Amino acid sequence: MRDSLPISNMRETIKVDSFTRLGQVCSGAVAPGQLPRLAGYLADAGGEVSYTFSGHLRTDAAGSQKNSIKCIIYGWFFLTDPISLEPVRHDVQIQSKLVLVKDESMLPPLELEADDEDYIVCSGEMDVLERVEEELLLDLPVTAISVTAAGKVRTGNSSASVPAPTAVKKNSAFAKLAELKKK
Repeated sequence: MRDSLPISNMRETIKVDSFTRLGQVCSGAVAPGQLPRLAGYLADAGGEVSYTFSGHLRTDAAGSQKNSIKCIIYGWFFLTDPISLEPVRHDVQIQSKLVLVKDESMLPPLELEADDEDYIVCSGEMDVLERVEEELLLDLPVTAISVTAAGKVRTGNSSASVPAPTAVKKNSAFAKLAELKKK
């Protein structure tokens, strides 16, 4: 039987070694607007994201034990459609397996990583909501970079003005030919 850790919408951390060794589970929900790096991509404050993290201790072929966390994140929020500039619902269903290593020297070469797992460096404690936010950011569609009606490009929390298009006078091929004949 797994131990379940209550997680609230406040910042919580899990101690990776005991969480994985004991096979603990934590779950909760968060409003997408409460995640600061994600908030810059949102069209409005609506939505909800639920998550469940479960710890596992895996033994690889060489006999060494690896801390692993399975992340299940689901929910929805609104992004801005880059064409219509209207809010559009973005549904989220993420399942990822994280293998946690203590430092970068323990990361395997990318070509040896399994397709269904990601290695991340974690020094002993993991901020649950920060990890949820990271998974959501990795799941955003490329079109999440949106243009607002005010002529601003919004990427994350930064905004930059987009210069208005300038009229470019194109000379037709016949006009160029006429210029050459005059010379």
